Amino acid sequence: MNFKELKDLVTTIASKYVTQEEAEYFAQEVVETDLRKPPRKKYSDDLLHDIASWQNKTKEVEKTVDLPGYTQFNFNELGPSLKIKEIHDELEKKANINGISMLSIVNSAGMHTMHLWTQGLAKRGLFALCSWNGGPDAVVPYNGTEGIFGTNPFSYAFPSDTGEVVIDMATSEIPYFKIVGAKKEGTPLPQNSAVTNTGEMTTNPQDALNEAGVSNLLPMGGGYKGYNINYLMEIMTSALIGVKISAQMGGEYIEKDHGGFIIAIAIDKITNRVQYDASVKAMNEEIRRQTPKTGIDAVIVPGDTNLERMTGITDDSEIVIDPEYLEKLIELSK
Repeated sequence: MNFKELKDLVTTIASKYVTQEEAEYFAQEVVETDLRKPPRKKYSDDLLHDIASWQNKTKEVEKTVDLPGYTQFNFNELGPSLKIKEIHDELEKKANINGISMLSIVNSAGMHTMHLWTQGLAKRGLFALCSWNGGPDAVVPYNGTEGIFGTNPFSYAFPSDTGEVVIDMATSEIPYFKIVGAKKEGTPLPQNSAVTNTGEMTTNPQDALNEAGVSNLLPMGGGYKGYNINYLMEIMTSALIGVKISAQMGGEYIEKDHGGFIIAIAIDKITNRVQYDASVKAMNEEIRRQTPKTGIDAVIVPGDTNLERMTGITDDSEIVIDPEYLEKLIELSK
């Protein structure tokens, strides 16, 4: 199946629930995201999850806060990705008026891959930041002995000299799914990624993930700086937008209890765009000119590998797709 055929298939499915224009935008961003940031599970399970929520829709999406520079959407347990065009349109419109805008998503079926939410904004020429509460009971506080916070994934994206820089990462040293997989497969964890219930470093997943699903992952970097960032994302994805914080959640992961935010900045409104472009290019060229350490081919700019995966991709490019996933898509399109 080629790139266009896959987009058309996803568009056909999405158009059952949103407008044709929204469906096409959704398909482009979802399929491109899966190429640029390969999914950690089966091919785009998140897409199937969001479609399922719309199949069982009982309520409409509601705009519950509408301020000049801020919007909140209550998704009433629907997957928000099908409305990604409306969300990006809203952010762009308000950013172009105010220079900056923020939007929060609450009571939804989950934001899933953060990359999806910032990529399209950067393609529109905006500077974007996004995070989702990845809790609870996953990340220990600095010098702690039990997971409290979420992994709280964070993404940023912006126009760059060779395309869009898009970064998507957990603010824990490793994502939660990696410790679950390591425990299931009996493989060791990376060094300095988790601790025991006495706070000692461990590479044994059995000692860092209990039977109730509480993990003792470390914040990224393992120190207080990563802890500070993980804590900030925790507050911004919950208390700031009026939804539960990890400490108020039960042990079970309930998607509708979680929240997330997206911030868009209109570069042209707050600075000279020519100067911005020149500055980013100068920084990137300086990075790429640096001599790499022994055994490494080149020093790269963040997001280079991500962007390279789209190099040369056209509508006619063949896309490797899991047969089981393709079968599900075809069934959903009927």
